[in-house]
Amino acid sequence: MSKLTKDFDWEINSRTKGFDPVGRNQQHMKDMLNSTGPGFCLAKWTQVTMHLGNGTTHSCHHPSPHKIPLDEIKNNPGALHNTNYKKQQRKAMLNGKRPKECDFCWRVEDNGETSDRVYKSLDQFSFKHHDKIAELVGDEDIFPTYVEVSFGNTCNFKCAYCGPAYSSQWQQENKNGGAYQLTDMTFNNIRKDETHIPQREHNPYIEAFWEWFPEAYKHMHTFRITGGEPLLIKDTMKVIDFLLENPNPNLNFAINSNGCPPGKLWNEFTDKVRQLEERKCVKDFVLFTSAEAGGDRNDYIRHGMDYELWKKNIEYFLENTLYAGVTCMSAFNLLSLSSFKELLQWILKLKQNYNWAGWDHWLHSKGLQRPLLNNNAVREDGRPIKPARVLIDIPYLRHPSFLDANIASIPLIQDHLLPAIDFMYDNLSHADWGGNIAFDDWEANKLRRTVVGIIDKAQEHIAEQITTNPVTRQNRSRFYDFINQYDSRRDTNFLDTFPEYADFLELCKQEHDILHELKAQGKA
Repeated sequence: MSKLTKDFDWEINSRTKGFDPVGRNQQHMKDMLNSTGPGFCLAKWTQVTMHLGNGTTHSCHHPSPHKIPLDEIKNNPGALHNTNYKKQQRKAMLNGKRPKECDFCWRVEDNGETSDRVYKSLDQFSFKHHDKIAELVGDEDIFPTYVEVSFGNTCNFKCAYCGPAYSSQWQQENKNGGAYQLTDMTFNNIRKDETHIPQREHNPYIEAFWEWFPEAYKHMHTFRITGGEPLLIKDTMKVIDFLLENPNPNLNFAINSNGCPPGKLWNEFTDKVRQLEERKCVKDFVLFTSAEAGGDRNDYIRHGMDYELWKKNIEYFLENTLYAGVTCMSAFNLLSLSSFKELLQWILKLKQNYNWAGWDHWLHSKGLQRPLLNNNAVREDGRPIKPARVLIDIPYLRHPSFLDANIASIPLIQDHLLPAIDFMYDNLSHADWGGNIAFDDWEANKLRRTVVGIIDKAQEHIAEQITTNPVTRQNRSRFYDFINQYDSRRDTNFLDTFPEYADFLELCKQEHDILHELKAQGKA
C-alpha cells in the first residue's frame, strides 16, 4: 500500500476519533488523483451504467452513453464495461489528459470547485483501488465495483419528465402521436440510438451480461438494477434467483421500482427480498422508489401511478422485510411545489415507524418508550437494527428545462414551497437524541439548496409580472405548450388537478403570446 493511500485510510478512519476530515479527504483524494494526472478519475474503471435494452454504456452520468460494439462483446463479454472506446479514455487519463466526454467536471474544476471526479473517486467502492489503477496502462479489462444495469425500457408509467429511452409507454405514445411540438423545440423525439430491442426478441447485450455476471458479481461492492420498471422485466427476478442460489454476503444490492407493478408482482418481489435477507445472501438491500408530489398531483406527474397504492405497497414492503431500506427519490420539479409538503409528511411518518434511534434501545432497557413511535421502533419484533431504513433524496430536475422549478412565480414559492422547507427544518433529527427518526441534515440541505436557487431566479420576475428574461419566457411558453398537449393526449386536466396554478398558467399563456408576437415581428 502506498503512503498516499495509507494516509488516506487514516483520514477515513479518523471519523471514529471525533475528527471531521471531510474537506481534508476531498483535498487528499484530489492530490492523489493529480499525482497521476489532472484528468485521472477512478470512476472510469470502478463504475459503470449499462443500458442493455439499447446496448449503450458509460462510466457515470456525465459522459453520454456510447454504443457497445457487438463484435467486442462477441469475443469478450467484459466489453460491456471495457469497450475499446472506454479504454482510449482511460489511457488519456493515465497520460495526463482530460477526456472531452468528461467536460462537466473540467468546467467545475476550472471554476475552482470540487468536481464529481473527486467525489466519485472518494466513494467507498473506489478509493481503495487507487494504487492498483494508477499502475495500469489503460488496455486492461477490469471488473467494476459499482454497477448499474438497465435490462430495458419496459415500463407502465409515462412520467412527465421522462421519455422513450426509459419508458416503453412514452415510446408507444410517440409512435402514435409523434413528438411534442413546443416553442422552438421538439420534445421526446425517438432517436435511433435510443431504440430498444423488444423483450420478446433476442438481445445480444443481455446474453453477454449473463456470460459476464457470474464472475463479475464477485468483485462488486454495489449492484443496482434500474429501468424502465425492473419488476416488469424477467431478468430482474432472474438476478434475484441467482443471488439466492449463489450468495455474495459482501454485496450491496439495490433495485429501482415505481412501486406499482400489476397483479401480484409486488408481493412476490417482497417475498424474494425477505428470502435474500433471511439466508444472508447479500450484505444489504435498498429499494429506490420515486414520488415528486402528493396525491392526484403526483399521479399527474407520474402518469400511470396510483399514489395511495404506492404508499400501501411501500408500507407492505417495510413490514414484510427485515432490514431492507427504502429511499424515495424525488426529482423536484415545477409541479412539485404545491404538494411536496404532503409527501414529506408521509415520509416523516415512515421514518418514525421504521427507523431506529440508538437512544430507543436505552429507553427500552429502562422500561420506557417514545410515545411518538410504534412498537416496531423498539424492535420487539426481532428485526435487526438498521438506523435509517427510510430516506428521501431530493435531486433537482433541470431537464426538461420547461419543468425546472426556477420558472415558478413568487406566489407559488411563497404559498407552497416555503412551508415545505419549513416543515423539514421543524422536523430535523439530532444525532445526540432521536437520530434518524426525523429528517437528516443532508436531506433538508438538499431541498434548501434547491429553494435558494429557485428564489434567486424568481427575483428576476417579481410576483406575477411578465419576465424580461428571454430564457424564462421561452421555458414558460414551452410549459404552456406542453401542458396543453399533455392533457390532450392523456385525457387529463391540468387545472382540475392543480387549481392553485391557475394564475401561473395564465402567466405562461401571456409569455407564450408575447414570444410568438415578437417572433412574428422578427424581434425574437
